[in-house]
Amino acid sequence: MPKFTTRKLSGKPSKPRPDFPLFPHATGRWAKKVRGRLIYFGKVADDPKGQAALDKWLDQKDALLAGRTPRVINADGFTIANLCNYFLTFKQNMLDSGELMKRSFDLYHSTCSRLVKSFGKQRPVDDLTTDDFQHYRTWGTKQWGPVFLGNEIQRIRTVFKYGYDAGLIDKPVRFGPGFKKPSAKTIRQSRLNRGLRMFEREELLAILQEAVGNSQAMVLLGINCGLGNTDLALMPIKALDLKTGWLNYPRQKTAIQRRIPLWPETLNTLKTVLAARPKPNNTDDKELVFIGRRGESYIGKHRGYRVHQEFKRLLEKAKLTRPGLSFYALRHTFQTIAEGSRDLTAVQAIMGHAPASSDMAAIYRERVDDARLQAVVDHVHKWLFGE
Repeated sequence: MPKFTTRKLSGKPSKPRPDFPLFPHATGRWAKKVRGRLIYFGKVADDPKGQAALDKWLDQKDALLAGRTPRVINADGFTIANLCNYFLTFKQNMLDSGELMKRSFDLYHSTCSRLVKSFGKQRPVDDLTTDDFQHYRTWGTKQWGPVFLGNEIQRIRTVFKYGYDAGLIDKPVRFGPGFKKPSAKTIRQSRLNRGLRMFEREELLAILQEAVGNSQAMVLLGINCGLGNTDLALMPIKALDLKTGWLNYPRQKTAIQRRIPLWPETLNTLKTVLAARPKPNNTDDKELVFIGRRGESYIGKHRGYRVHQEFKRLLEKAKLTRPGLSFYALRHTFQTIAEGSRDLTAVQAIMGHAPASSDMAAIYRERVDDARLQAVVDHVHKWLFGE
């Protein structure tokens, strides 16, 4: 048997022994090729004998060979940062497969960022106490309204539940009796103090008087079809049938199919918008209805964000700015007025509301007749424009 020898090439360190499973990579790190990709286990300079790297390899070996992401634990235990990274990877996979909306992922991401900032990146999960969660809730009440606070608490509970269900933490986290959503009474009181989240007829007419181009079409779609910010930002041209005057477009949030008749005013404005539509800067936006003057889409940082900002400026021009009023108030207005048609089923079909699991009629209902849908939008049109 020939004697095993190692050589140093260009100052590159050698293995500490012939059977050492890792090798010193040119980047100065201990490495190993697993399932066709390089995995690194720390700097050679900090660990010249490779013992720490070997311990890490042995700890992660089974997961890596099986193609799984190894569980990462630092010296102090499984940290908040570890948990949030695993959770967001899980949600990213759901987003990629179409099981989660981008808006929902963004909310989870923001919640995780706040958790890391509030509790500390290296804070072990098992070190958290009920006081930590109570302090977070107290801080949150000063930052947000009761609805957002309640949603934030639910998202945080979801993060830690995932950690326990996925086997990342050994026991459920104790949140304490105070880490609960605001009561229904608190939410009702907040809404009462804020005022009605809808527009009156005169207000809408004043807004339409100020709106031009994309803004005018968006407002009309909001009150004609009950569409929200994200709906408009992501609306594809193929959803519009300009010949028959119908919109066939599933709601982004619920994936409920919607078929909505367009008013003559809405249809004519859309034709004008499409005729003058600028060339998109991004080829991914070429199928979208709404493109800004400079070729940008209306998606923004969050889906529908630019729709919100543009409508905010429109409210300022019409001198209608007040708490609780945003573009989404058009959906509230449509729902409120459309119910006067006395066909709640057709209203829900246009709004794209997901039925309750106990609503057997909705489960068996395959469609709503066009005549009923037309009657609903005609009722809202008459309320806004008169006979």
